Amino acid sequence: MKKEKGTRKDSDQLVSTIEKNPEEEIRVSLREYKGHTFVDIRIYWRRPDGEPGPTRKGVTFNPEFYPEFKKAILALEETLIKKNLVDRDAIQAARTEER
Repeated sequence: MKKEKGTRKDSDQLVSTIEKNPEEEIRVSLREYKGHTFVDIRIYWRRPDGEPGPTRKGVTFNPEFYPEFKKAILALEETLIKKNLVDRDAIQAARTEER
């Protein structure tokens, strides 16, 4: 059976969804491709049938790069706080929600 374009396999694991706007969401997931696992961060749009569909906007990378990715995200977080673009308390609250 041929897989429809834009669908994901059942073995893919959705980790988190972030509402970007009424028409789009950002999905963080682990994806399987040719027997390998990848981290995938991608924007999905709401198709007319209501189902989410992936866009080309996103990044997929090998999990071995995750430590460097996390380091970059933490550096970004500090920069955002220093420039008053995000509130430190909001970030702390998000950390508490994760647990």
